Amino acid sequence: MTTDIVTPTRGKYDNVSVSQRIERLPLTSFQRFLSFCIFVVAFFDAVDMGAMNFLLPVLAKEFHLTSITTGLLGSIGLAGMLFGALVAGPLADKIGRKTVLMWSIVIWGIAGFGLAAAWNINSLLGFRFLLGLGLGASYPIAITLLPEFLPTQARGKYLTVLEGLAPIGVICAGLITALVLPLVSWRWVFVIEAVPSLWVFVIKRYVPESPRWLESAGRKEEANRIMDNIETEVQKRHGQTLPDIENTAKVEPVIEKASFTELWSKTYFKRTIMLWILWPATMFGYYGMNIWLTQLLVAKGFTIIKSINYVLLINLGAIPGVILTIYLIERAGRKAVLIVALIGTAFSAYYYGQATNMTTLISFGLSLNFFTWMMWPSIYAYTPELYPTRMRGTGCGMSSAVGRVGALAGPYVTGVILTTTMGQSMVFTVAAGTFILAALAVIFLGPETKGRTLEEVSS
Repeated sequence: MTTDIVTPTRGKYDNVSVSQRIERLPLTSFQRFLSFCIFVVAFFDAVDMGAMNFLLPVLAKEFHLTSITTGLLGSIGLAGMLFGALVAGPLADKIGRKTVLMWSIVIWGIAGFGLAAAWNINSLLGFRFLLGLGLGASYPIAITLLPEFLPTQARGKYLTVLEGLAPIGVICAGLITALVLPLVSWRWVFVIEAVPSLWVFVIKRYVPESPRWLESAGRKEEANRIMDNIETEVQKRHGQTLPDIENTAKVEPVIEKASFTELWSKTYFKRTIMLWILWPATMFGYYGMNIWLTQLLVAKGFTIIKSINYVLLINLGAIPGVILTIYLIERAGRKAVLIVALIGTAFSAYYYGQATNMTTLISFGLSLNFFTWMMWPSIYAYTPELYPTRMRGTGCGMSSAVGRVGALAGPYVTGVILTTTMGQSMVFTVAAGTFILAALAVIFLGPETKGRTLEEVSS
């Protein structure tokens, strides 16, 4: 199974859109394999980002960092993610999803090996920024590319699975750290987590360019060739003739270029405002809490290894959260699930910050991760559905980039709060407020997308 293409019947599909061809396809092992290739990228993105949460106290000790400098180390990777998302989204709309995704993987692989070789705080900060650059580019492109291969009935579920792999990646990062640190240097954690960048060769060989993007760029013949190959593979696995395409009205290729200003046009204004509140608010709260979780437990008197183990334990709450979201996302809809998740995350964050003993700390920690990992898959399923193909990369990339501003500020603000008399509980109170703000934005500005094609939602 490769991305090599078969010769199409010239003119056969001139009167139908790529969307019509994709929507009629039954789900088979072929689409699942394409999705798996993209899932792996998202999974190792999460592993690489999660590693810093667990290694932060180790690196703070190794390089004699103050709490402010430690916060900077947490934030610098998020600054890289901001720039990565800013560049990658519009670039993917201009030159294609696949090329940008591959280069982003190469960048975070190089950065991972660089972190393993870091010799002082400046090199650590530099490679951490580069890692963020690659991760910030790859994640929004993954959520842009995946739904463009899938029919409506599978889109929400598969996007939820993609983002649902993130907590598993974080747990794996913690397990790797907990297993490696007692045996060898922390540098080997970065080596182990950089090796999966070799997956770029699998992407190159097996994942085609998005046919929806090719069509939107006016490259209809290329889009048809890829669709011919996809249909051949699907029919081979399905074992039956594919259903007819009902509407065969002439479809003209859309050659309009994506424009930043179009995000603010009458059609997309409310959606853009909603996303530009949702993303920075949730990322500020999430990264402000999470990148400090291990460090906060160390401050309570636990050893580094025991703190890592406790963080791993509360991360297990994410798994049922993801599973429930996969079940609900097509039934209740993205908007409803997201609102419940945001409110649940806010209350859990507040009470986690008020916990005075280990039992309540773990209980509300599990609850916090349960609702958090209902929230993230819902956001990542929701965002790419709100813009048309020609500007989906720009819309996702810009939303992610604006979100990274919040993510960048969160750990630093947390570091500042911890130097005052307000203490740890204020960190989680502030985070809870940001999740409530995000919920209000979705309630009043967000449309529902359940059961509608990408083209219907974005029109």
